[in-house]
Amino acid sequence: MRPALCRGDLAHAISASFQSRVKTALEIIGKAARIGRIGVYFSGGKDSTVLLDLVRRVQPECAAVWFDSGAEYKATYEMARVYHVRVIQPLLSLPEMCRRAGVWGASATEAEAQFDYGMFLLQEPAYRAVLEEGLSVEALGLRAEENTHRRASLGRKDRGELYPLSWGTWRLCPLAFWNTNDVWAYIASEELEYNAAYDKMAQAGIPREKWRVSTLLGSEGLRSSSRYAVLRRVEPETYERLAAEFPHIRRFAE
Repeated sequence: MRPALCRGDLAHAISASFQSRVKTALEIIGKAARIGRIGVYFSGGKDSTVLLDLVRRVQPECAAVWFDSGAEYKATYEMARVYHVRVIQPLLSLPEMCRRAGVWGASATEAEAQFDYGMFLLQEPAYRAVLEEGLSVEALGLRAEENTHRRASLGRKDRGELYPLSWGTWRLCPLAFWNTNDVWAYIASEELEYNAAYDKMAQAGIPREKWRVSTLLGSEGLRSSSRYAVLRRVEPETYERLAAEFPHIRRFAE
């Protein structure tokens, strides 16, 4: 058994509560499939891996896209290959924006440059995906358990697992009310390939609730000490490469 998995995952997979969550998720995805083509926004993490498998069980021809920030775990690129996910490159990568703006101690190449990180890394690539893939539904692996903002957003009466967006497509979040144990139970029971970074996190003794696979840089206003501390332990060569160019991240890697 791989280090990120445990016997408890398979035990949880046969529980009535877990089976009910899977059944409900598939029913919600079925409703979304009747709206039109679904596009799964893949991140290479555990949640989007489960999401993609569930959606493909209902709509095998769904689109799967990943927005490559340019600062990712090496294993995430392998996940995109394994699951045949289309990689979309933003107009500007995250390191390039940080470089130009002089973020994290980089030598600024454009004085007082400011960037809308969300627009470049998420909104514009998603717009391209909707147009180029002919999407009617945009699927995300968001879970309310993850943070207060998502809990409040997914819990709104006008939102939840499936709801219309103002620009004409629908948002699908079938994992909205799953917990971490549900996600790993699904991975274990379906024998899904998952991001190898999780095994390294387990071997490094990092608690399971702190395992995250996401972009490896942030703007100065989005500091996350755990992000850099985990990266240094899990993928030291990538950490050193980033720290050489963005030396201020060393302050948050203890």
